[in-house]
Amino acid sequence: MFFQKKRIWSFVVVACVFVCGYFLSELKQPNLVYVENVPEKSEEGPKKYFLDCGGNVASSVLLFRETYPDAHDYIIHSFEIDEYLKPYFIPFTEDGKSFPHIPMAVSDRNGNMTAYLEGVWYPGKLNQNSDKQWGGGSLYANKDEIVNTDGLGGARRLSRQIKVPMVDLSEWIQHNTRKEDYVILKLDVEGAEYGIIKQMLAEGTFDWIDKFYGELHGTGAEVGERYAIIKSMEKAGVLMLSWAGENKIFADFYDLLFDIRIPDDTPGSVGHIIDKCEAKDDKTRVTIIVEVGMNAKTAKRLIGAIAAHNKNVSLALFLYGDFVEQNADLVKEWSQKFDIGVRVGRHISDEYWLLQNGNILRMDIVSALRKFQEVGLTPAYIFPSGVSDDVMEITKKMNLRVINGTFTFPPRKGNLLTSSSYFKYRDVERTPKALKLIHEGLEKEGGILSLDSDFPDSYMISAFLLDYLYEVSSHEITSLHNCLS
Repeated sequence: MFFQKKRIWSFVVVACVFVCGYFLSELKQPNLVYVENVPEKSEEGPKKYFLDCGGNVASSVLLFRETYPDAHDYIIHSFEIDEYLKPYFIPFTEDGKSFPHIPMAVSDRNGNMTAYLEGVWYPGKLNQNSDKQWGGGSLYANKDEIVNTDGLGGARRLSRQIKVPMVDLSEWIQHNTRKEDYVILKLDVEGAEYGIIKQMLAEGTFDWIDKFYGELHGTGAEVGERYAIIKSMEKAGVLMLSWAGENKIFADFYDLLFDIRIPDDTPGSVGHIIDKCEAKDDKTRVTIIVEVGMNAKTAKRLIGAIAAHNKNVSLALFLYGDFVEQNADLVKEWSQKFDIGVRVGRHISDEYWLLQNGNILRMDIVSALRKFQEVGLTPAYIFPSGVSDDVMEITKKMNLRVINGTFTFPPRKGNLLTSSSYFKYRDVERTPKALKLIHEGLEKEGGILSLDSDFPDSYMISAFLLDYLYEVSSHEITSLHNCLS
């Protein structure tokens, strides 16, 4: 059987089975369904597939592409019954490896069926007495949702009813993939999963599946049948791992991070904010880092100026994951000369980034690490856009050392740069004002000096700053690695 042939190292999801819904009888239609945009199987080597059944707003495609190991090697097929949600999938099709089948239901048979879909949002709308807008819907609806006498579509607000084509998923998998391919199946289809799983077990289709994610619901089959199917899965050794695209997590999320290996003996402590350099032989030390923004031109200008200084400055660069993805060759070149760390996945203002919930922060950080991994880099240090309990917990699980600047330029705290005190002046007058602020921020204990590459004055003061640090200040200028050793 499947899981004797292909092993999975994870845990069995405990399915919570709720009250039974009403099963809709199949509408008699021709037993043929044409699915567009399915590449024909080739005789080339094994391929990788991610089958996203119950695609909703492409949340699972996003989670998979951003966080799963080698995600861009996979061909993705997404099935979703709500045609209103198709726009969410289109941006993923640009690489030629993502194929949305919308509207299309997966089932245990081919044909057509009525789908009950959530209506358009309007002010005051509640979904199950809560302020939510899920999108999508189900083939298996409750009586009040089917009758829809008030036009609201019951508690789940499934006010739209349309006929959608259904595809026999078991048959589709056997026809469009091969046993030697690596196939990940995610099945979250609001009750239709029971018939599909039952048929896949009967037809041996799990021999085609290497990893199985999904969710079991309280509709789609009678209670007794649901339990029987679950027992059949256990008997056959079929493990369903949890997948929650809306929460940006899946069962083995952290297990898969073990391929991003940061040595335990890396300088700096995990679980603490590192914002200073310890003095050495009673001499204060300073290390310089550049927070690289999304503007490659200004970043190259600043880094180039610092690198050209005659003191051969030891520099550390902290980059967004999106910057790495868009400037891979430049990042590889920099990595040959400088220490490289990670900021976060994407640019967003520090204030709003830190306000994101923990699920979003987790995906953002892992997304960044994956993009570094794709260019052969494994950063051990992170300079996040803000620090909170969520950030510290997430980075600790990933063995990342959290860096924060002793002094950042431009300053993040206080009101040190105003129009009247700074910005109204010419470059020649702003330069000494900026240098004075940096001098005062580092004077007593030295520490970590951070320059923002998107701020034009970082370049303006760069050579003057280095001259001051090396020739006037009493600090020892050192690398980040030495600063933390």
